[in-house]
Amino acid sequence: MVDGNTLYWGKAQFYPLAYQSQGIAFEEWISLFTLCLAPLIAHIASGAPRPSYISRSRPRWHDRLCHFNPSSILFRYAAIADRRIRALNWDASTMAASNALFWTDEGWDGTEEMISRGLPYCTHLPEHSRVEFVSWEMGKTIIITLQGAQPLYCLISILTGSMAINPNMALDGIFPSLALLGLLRLCAALWLTDDFVYTTSHSSQSRAMGLVRAPTISIEGNHHRKASFDSLLEPEHVMAAPPEMLFRPLSYWPSRMFRTVYFLSILALAILCAMFLVPWSKDAMYTTTSLLVGLLNICFLALSIVLYGYYSLRGTSTTIIPCISSAWYKIYTIFIMTFMVGLIIISSIETRETPCGKFTSLPGETGDIATCATPYSKLLPIYPGSDGWVGLVSESWANDHQEFSTQYIMGSCIGSLVEGQTYNLTVE
Repeated sequence: MVDGNTLYWGKAQFYPLAYQSQGIAFEEWISLFTLCLAPLIAHIASGAPRPSYISRSRPRWHDRLCHFNPSSILFRYAAIADRRIRALNWDASTMAASNALFWTDEGWDGTEEMISRGLPYCTHLPEHSRVEFVSWEMGKTIIITLQGAQPLYCLISILTGSMAINPNMALDGIFPSLALLGLLRLCAALWLTDDFVYTTSHSSQSRAMGLVRAPTISIEGNHHRKASFDSLLEPEHVMAAPPEMLFRPLSYWPSRMFRTVYFLSILALAILCAMFLVPWSKDAMYTTTSLLVGLLNICFLALSIVLYGYYSLRGTSTTIIPCISSAWYKIYTIFIMTFMVGLIIISSIETRETPCGKFTSLPGETGDIATCATPYSKLLPIYPGSDGWVGLVSESWANDHQEFSTQYIMGSCIGSLVEGQTYNLTVE
């Protein structure tokens, strides 16, 4: 149903895309884009470390791009935490191999066998079996946690009823779900590191560091040929240790409990995003920005749930999502990235500043009232004929009588409707 510039979607009102950002100053644009891109860059950049090449070949751009997919990052966090839970002997080499994105002749490989297979290629390992508290990785965890704290507080306030759902999103708040999902990094925070190096130039460097020991023991074969362990420890001769010697099975109950809680956390956020898109009342208002934010969240959260649930049931223990080299997953990744860019552009067009200094994508007086309202104050638009029409009172004397006159103004009055309360007046 259409009513002027407003469309009715079920019980809710939908305001079509309109150009409203013409009044935003340059310095405010810088602030808006900083707040917009901060959770996106922090979540993606911290979730995808540099690849470790143990092959002469190199991945193509679309092979590397898939590691920046939010679904890939969520899968990696869960896999590393689960591997730590099941580890029989967690050491620096296990932590390094669990964090590494190995590129081999067969493509990406994050299986448990790579812990022993990758060791001959390793030229640098972390000093400890957990992340250093004073390190760049821990710094990234702190940044992501602080970014997720604000939307988590808002979510808890909405669920407890102390805050209403705010669908009038602006450019500075279009990625709240990524900030929330960043909190899942805490599950593996103590074992996330990039303090390792794997390279194909292994033979002299790794032995010099003592990472690969070659005892001077010789083996005499049936044909009286001798071979030393030094040659057997070359990468092409290294035997991968069986996973059961390194980790407990996936049926280990703490592992099952962790994977269930992790799965339910993503599912709960997806349900909340779906509820956001449902027009529950006539008071609900949506803009193009808020609808696209909801659709983006549903798209990648739904697929993340399906993929994580499917591979968990199959008993997959790799730290790299198994479908990462599939054509459909690459298409999905490009679609999500394109969607995000389009969302930023549309939100930039629709965002505007309200009289109280906040930003919104809702138009006109409706957006001003909805955005500036707080539990303690509300905004009253002031213009001739409005319910909140007031003026400035001045005093004068005429014929020995005191007279009062009112000079009408147009603007917005912000404050609490309490007698004796001082009001802040912003004139348009």
